[in-house]
Amino acid sequence: MDTSFHFASAQEITPAILDLIRQAYQEKPVSIYIQGNEPFVPQWQIQEVRRRDVMMNNSPKYLLDCDMVMNELEQELEVV
Repeated sequence: MDTSFHFASAQEITPAILDLIRQAYQEKPVSIYIQGNEPFVPQWQIQEVRRRDVMMNNSPKYLLDCDMVMNELEQELEVV
């Protein structure tokens, strides 16, 4: 049996509600689904992508060819 809880925003989820869910479901699996139009991307991840973009634009030699990397790995594994 699935049970759904709907809140207008995360601000409505109080510690008391979380405690009640913990008590009611104890060892049972619980999933939390966030409904929204845009995916949440943490700020640190956005900064890292921007940093790598600048690095690759400034030094294209650091770009890896995935096929080349896989071929090199296969060759290394065959030697072992």
